[in-house]
Amino acid sequence: MKICPRCGSKNVDWIIPQNWSVWECKDCDYTGPIIEGNKRIAEEIKEDYEVTLKKEKAKKKKYSENKEEYEEKEIEKDLTDEEIDRRLDNLDI
Repeated sequence: MKICPRCGSKNVDWIIPQNWSVWECKDCDYTGPIIEGNKRIAEEIKEDYEVTLKKEKAKKKKYSENKEEYEEKEIEKDLTDEEIDRRLDNLDI
């Protein structure tokens, strides 16, 4: 059985006849080579993929909760040397 290496789905299609190794998964939009496997392997991949999705969702939630803090850090990374000096002068350091 042909399965998606990212999500374990059997819902894959061969998309480029000239290139036998390029397939597309209709469930997770993966494009690339697929693997031959059995139901057990597909279930293991699916479980790992679900764990990965949960982690990504938690990461996005954490980011959205602390968005202002992340944005401040990003802004500070983009400061010029002159801006840093000005801010330090304002702090009397």
